Amino acid sequence: MADGTGAATVRLGPAVVARKPLRNQREAFRRTEIFAVDLDECVFPGFTQTVLGARVARAILCRPERARDRWLLPQMVMGAALYALKEGKRLFGLGTPFRVLVRRYERSMAGVPESAIRAAARTIPGSSYPYAAETVALLAEQALTGLVSQGLDVVVEAFVEQFRCGERPSLGYTECNTVRFRVGPRGRRVFDGYAHDRLIESGEGKRRVLERRMAAEGASVASSIGRGDDDVAVAELCAASGGLAIGFNPSARMAAVCDVAVRAADWEPMYALAAILAGQSA
Repeated sequence: MADGTGAATVRLGPAVVARKPLRNQREAFRRTEIFAVDLDECVFPGFTQTVLGARVARAILCRPERARDRWLLPQMVMGAALYALKEGKRLFGLGTPFRVLVRRYERSMAGVPESAIRAAARTIPGSSYPYAAETVALLAEQALTGLVSQGLDVVVEAFVEQFRCGERPSLGYTECNTVRFRVGPRGRRVFDGYAHDRLIESGEGKRRVLERRMAAEGASVASSIGRGDDDVAVAELCAASGGLAIGFNPSARMAAVCDVAVRAADWEPMYALAAILAGQSA
């Protein structure tokens, strides 16, 4: 069997295709000292920043902490319209620079109460792909596991709280974008934008933060799970380190560098793959 690049492949299940025999995949899995997992369109079926904004807007419309909070809705609606425009451009293969997206998000969320943002963020992990949390917990039994994402820390913190491996968090580290809050009117803390001094803007940025994390943890072998073009650099780093690069519904560029590709509607085949690699299943 061959994949789209012409390379020979091995089918490990109905939804799982690998480039190497299972023995080689298991050896790489067992060598792994740190796992890096992407969040948006990977663990979570969409972009968490967008879902966060939508859920905050719904809460402000239906259950505002203060009636005047509804004055924030026009700017949030404008932000949603610009997001729809961005998605339309993407259909035609046209990208939008990350810093442009950041500025738009900052304008749409400016002045939104921190309490509303954190409350909405806590609802997001429960909408992850089925079996994603269980898979992450299984990875955490093997090695240090974390999220490497361009998503927001307020959302990522909710995943850390809710993804568990027994009594402890299954996510042992996070690398993501940080947002800042300031004291607003009447003493409430409100959204004040991204921490621009440490933005993760691209796939290369994700690779750099993973390299720093590996150095800090003393890890030489990394494996990753990703989906999009912005995960290619991380996948290449992991493959070069002797680990595995796993793609979940990978893009064409991602599929070209993956050791294993999982194509499915949820993470059940990914969980089965992790169990096989860990030797918990035949």
